[in-house]
Amino acid sequence: MQNASRKIEMVANVAIIIVACVAVTMLVRNYRAASLSQPHTISAGANMPLKSENWQANSKHLVLAVSTTCHFCTESAPFYRQLVEYCRQQHVRTIAVLPQPVNEAEAYLKGEGVTVDEIRQSPLAEIEVSGTPTLLLVDNHGIVKNVWVGKLPGDKEKEVLKKLIS
Repeated sequence: MQNASRKIEMVANVAIIIVACVAVTMLVRNYRAASLSQPHTISAGANMPLKSENWQANSKHLVLAVSTTCHFCTESAPFYRQLVEYCRQQHVRTIAVLPQPVNEAEAYLKGEGVTVDEIRQSPLAEIEVSGTPTLLLVDNHGIVKNVWVGKLPGDKEKEVLKKLIS
């Protein structure tokens, strides 16, 4: 009888070890799959993949990647109004890129009082932006100098303004 209970205990321990190994393997696979599928956002130092843009025309460009369906974009509109006016004073070209058609994008930006130099329609993945809003400061060689993602707190808004004059 003691021999049978020992065998049952050993089988139970082996089963527990096998279940634990399977669970750990599944967790690792899911974690790796999730991290590999995370959208990539362009980073400073990269070439800006916005097609047909003449980067040499201005020393700096500010790209606003926004969406008409993004509530953080709408909440950021007061800052963007201030930002595009500041860009105008600093001779920084402003380009809004939205995934929606240009006429819908124009109506949205006009409704928010954000007047940019140019509006483009493009899937945001094509410019390597994974979330809105995203601000990209681009130099005259088409190199991304700075990236800001999301609704910015006050200190980050000040940082954006400082980068426009430095």
